[in-house]
Amino acid sequence: MQILLKLFVSFALIGLGAYGGGLVTIPLIQHELVDQRHWLTFDEMARILAISQMTPGPIAINAATLVGFQIAGFWGAVAATVAVVLPSLSILLCLAPFMDRIGQNAKVLRFKAGMQLGILSLILFAAWSYGTAAIKNGQELLLAVAAFLFLIVSEGKVHPIWAILACGAVGSIIF
Repeated sequence: MQILLKLFVSFALIGLGAYGGGLVTIPLIQHELVDQRHWLTFDEMARILAISQMTPGPIAINAATLVGFQIAGFWGAVAATVAVVLPSLSILLCLAPFMDRIGQNAKVLRFKAGMQLGILSLILFAAWSYGTAAIKNGQELLLAVAAFLFLIVSEGKVHPIWAILACGAVGSIIF
């Protein structure tokens, strides 16, 4: 029973900090599950996040379900999944009636602008963490930079899947 409570608290913290989308949860998951709880190694977390990104649905919910199941079976999956959703659902239910007024408040808008920079820092940290784990040599760095530049130059006119497939094709030749 104690492990279910720990799972619940850990994923409630992840859910509370998940403002900004799935990529923001990656450093939160790493901090909570790898660095603090030591439930996962970095490589295990990377595999779980890869599966979470490939399956339909939000990364945080998929990761919570997978990690919860891995740690405590069915009830662990339930506890972690409910916990990761509960903070945002609670906040949404409490604030929904006031969103028109809150959304136009100058202080709230300034706070939101500041939070966006914090969210950007988490996304950059996720890129740094995974980049340093994925890029082992100059060829890999060059390929990653080329794909990144391709995405910037295409300005959303080309589907990002082409960058992934192109890197896979080049990787199969080079590596």
